Amino acid sequence: MNKNNSTFLKVNTLAASVMLAGAIQAAPIYEQEGKTLEFNVEAMAGVFSTDENYTGVAGGNDWQEAYIKGDLVGRNALDSGAVYGGLGLIALGTRGDGDAAGLTAGDESELKIENAFVGWQSADGLFDLSLGRQQFMLGDGFLIAGDAISLGDIPGADVDRGGAYYLAGQKSFDKTAVLKVDPQGALRGDLFWLQSDNPYHQNTELAGINIELVDDLKGTLGLSYMTVLDVDAGTGLGAWDQRDGMDIVSLRGQGSMGVENLFLSFEYVDESGGDTAITNDASAWYVEAGWTFADMPWSPNVNYRHAVFSGDDSSTAKNEAFDPLFFGFTRGFGTWFQGEVASNYAGPANSGNDVDRIELTLQPREDLTVGLQYWEFGKQNDAADHSGSEIDLYALWSINDNFIFSPMVGYYKPDGADVITAQGNDDSNLYLQGVLMYFF
Repeated sequence: MNKNNSTFLKVNTLAASVMLAGAIQAAPIYEQEGKTLEFNVEAMAGVFSTDENYTGVAGGNDWQEAYIKGDLVGRNALDSGAVYGGLGLIALGTRGDGDAAGLTAGDESELKIENAFVGWQSADGLFDLSLGRQQFMLGDGFLIAGDAISLGDIPGADVDRGGAYYLAGQKSFDKTAVLKVDPQGALRGDLFWLQSDNPYHQNTELAGINIELVDDLKGTLGLSYMTVLDVDAGTGLGAWDQRDGMDIVSLRGQGSMGVENLFLSFEYVDESGGDTAITNDASAWYVEAGWTFADMPWSPNVNYRHAVFSGDDSSTAKNEAFDPLFFGFTRGFGTWFQGEVASNYAGPANSGNDVDRIELTLQPREDLTVGLQYWEFGKQNDAADHSGSEIDLYALWSINDNFIFSPMVGYYKPDGADVITAQGNDDSNLYLQGVLMYFF
C-alpha cells in the first residue's frame, strides 16, 4: 500500500475497525503443529433520538439497539495448503420506540447462527475456496457489503430479523460458494454464488465474477458481472420483485494514481434485463476525490463526492429505478448509507436520487477522529421526491484496544414533497446517537 492510501485510510482507521477489529483482536485458544483455533467477540450498543419520524405519527423517537456475536475460527495447515472454518452466534435486539423509519417496533430480539463456513487455501495462495454462511464484499461495498439490513416487526409484513436496524450486525449470507484466485502479478479475481435468507431482500440468489487489476502504487481497477438467479416474488415488503433475472455490470477504481495525499474513487453500474414483464434499464455512478493535508496540524482531509442513482421514467415501458442491492457500511460514515437521517430513515436510499457530499475529517490525536459532513439530496426522473439537506458531526474515539465510542449529531432539513408528507411537516429534524463498540 502506498503512502497516500495509508494517509487517507488513517483518518478512517477507527471507522474501518468496525469491520476489521474482530479479526485483529482474535484471542488464540490453541496453536500447535500448524493447527490454530481462535475466538473473537464483536459487540455494539447504541442509543438514538430524533425530533421527527417518518411513520406518519407526529413527534420523534427514542430507542436503543444492541448486538453481540462470537466466533470460533480454526485453521489446519496441510502439505497441499490449509483447511479452515468458522462458527459463530449473534444475539441482537431493539428497545424503546423503534427507529424513526418504523422499520422496528422496539420489542425485537433474536439469537441465531451468524457464521458457519469451511474453506481450503492452496499452499501457493493461488486458490481459496470457501462454502457456507459467511460475509462477502465486492469492491468497497457500493453494491455488495454483506446481507446487513435487519428489520423488525412491521404490521402486515413478515420481515422480522431481530431488529438492531441501524447497527446492522448481521452481515453473512445464508449460503455461499466463493472462489478467490490470486496469481502472482497484478491480476486477481473471484467467482461467487450468494443466497440470502433475509426476508427484506426476498431471499435473493445471485452469482457473479469479479476481476481486479491491483497496482500497489496507483490503486485498484475492478470489473464485475452478476446475474440475479432467483427472488421470492411478493414476499417481505415486495420491494425487489423487479430484480429477478436482472444482469449487473460494474466498473470501478480506487487509489491515488501515485500522487501522495490524493484519494480518487469511482464506480459505474449498469442494470439490465430481467424475467419480469417490465425489464430493467437502470444505472448508478459516483466520482469521489479527497486530499489529505498531511503537513498541517491534525492532518485535515477534505473529500467531495457526487453520486447519481437513476429513477423510473414513467413514459417508458422499462424500469429505470436503480436497485442498490446489498450495499452497507464499509470505509466510514457515508459509505454507503449516505446521510445518517436521509439514508437510514427519511429517504432516499441509493435509488432515484442524486447526492452531493462534502466531508472534512481531522485527527487531533492518534486515537481520535472528528468528521463533519454536508449532504444535498435531489431526485431523478419520476422517483419520489425526497430532496433535502443534512449536516452530520461525528467523532470516533478509540478508548483502548477493545473499546471504541462514536457520538453523532445530525441536522436534517426536508425539501421534497414526499419526504415532507412522510415527516408530517417541513421542520428540521435533530438527530442524536451514541454507539459503543467492543472487539476482542
